[in-house]
Amino acid sequence: MGELCKSRGLGFHMDGARFANAAARAGCSPADLTWRAGIDALSFGFVKNGGMSAEALIFFRPGLRHATLYRRKRAGHLLSKGRFLAAQILAMLEDDVWLRNARASNESAAKLAEAAGDRLVLPVEANEIFLKVIPEEAAKLRSLGFDFYDWGPGEARLVTAWDTDPAHARALVDAIRAL
Repeated sequence: MGELCKSRGLGFHMDGARFANAAARAGCSPADLTWRAGIDALSFGFVKNGGMSAEALIFFRPGLRHATLYRRKRAGHLLSKGRFLAAQILAMLEDDVWLRNARASNESAAKLAEAAGDRLVLPVEANEIFLKVIPEEAAKLRSLGFDFYDWGPGEARLVTAWDTDPAHARALVDAIRAL
């Protein structure tokens, strides 16, 4: 996609809500997934990976930065206490907490995927699991205290988090295997 955008003079933005999960799964340098792949801007997400309210916009093409200086203010994103948000980001980056959190959620998803077997609708590549469940099975899982999204007829979407309790994940693994 990066080559296509470049050949047509288009900018290429990556929504990085699950960037940490992708980087942890790929096991490569974040640079390989971003600027080396032709990405011009990355919304580096922290909220879905343990941050309270902070996201970072990273420009790999410096000329793009200028426009955000006025667009950010116009959109109401100019916080007077931005340093408090920045402190979260620094804490997440220090000692690779962002990767450790992503690996934890990916590991829980992998265990659920293994338990799902032939029920998997899509390969599990990060912390989302899509599986086939009939309504009675969905009701059974919910009666056991598990919550998930209905994802079309006969499908469910499960999302593991950076702080998923391993005991809860094991209980869901057992429940899925028992279906």
